[in-house]
Order: sequence, then structure tokens, then C-alpha cells
Amino acid sequence: MICQAASKIQKTKSLLLSCLFCLLLNACSSASSDFNFDSDTWKKDLNGCQGLRQKQQGKIEEIRLDLVGLKEYKIRQLLGKPDLEELLERSQKIYIYFIAPGPKCQTGAAAKKVAFTVRMDALGTVREANLLEE
Repeated sequence: MICQAASKIQKTKSLLLSCLFCLLLNACSSASSDFNFDSDTWKKDLNGCQGLRQKQQGKIEEIRLDLVGLKEYKIRQLLGKPDLEELLERSQKIYIYFIAPGPKCQTGAAAKKVAFTVRMDALGTVREANLLEE
């Protein structure tokens, strides 16, 4: 009887450790691998000045709806620091990433403005992800 109880406890411990390991393994995955997105290239092209983000515009359109529900730290892992950050009422914020060269780029001609925006609620959860073109 005692041996059976010890065996059940050992099995339960093993199961719990396996579950914990799986959770930790999943938590350590990077955001860019979740979306098959070239995060490093995106982050290198600050304000879209180099034109590297324009090459990724199709991919960002493809994954934008999958970003809804993610936490702010995952967005920063995936896209890096925003080019602009707009603070809204009730502690909401919008991250703005320029795809076409933004206003801080030294380009001669006024080109079409294209930006990717991510709106987060007060808890840091993504509520909207939009591509804006002017």
C-alpha cells in the first residue's frame, strides 16, 4: 500500500516537472520565430530610412492580425523600439513604425508615407495593428 502511494507521488512529480519544462520552453521562444519574420532587418532600418522595411511590408501585412492580443514586450522583441510613441488617454499608447522613409530621414523628395501602428491598452496588450498609407 505504501509502495503504491509512493509510486503515484513519483509519477505525479514527473508529470508536473514535464509540464513545467514545456511551459518554460514555450516561454523562451522568440517572437520573430513565431511569425517567421526577419526581426533583425526590421530593427536595423530605423524610421524606414534605408528602405529595408519596405521589402517586408507584405510580411507585416500578413502577420498584423496575429499580433492582436500579444503583450508589449513581445512587440518590442519582434519590432524593436518604435520610431514614434503616442500616449493616449487612460494609459493607452500607439507605437508607430515607419515603413517608407519617415520624417527624420534626409530624403529630398516627399514620398508616399507608409507606417505600421500598434495600439496597446493600459495593460500593455495589443488591441489593434494597422498599416497606414497617405
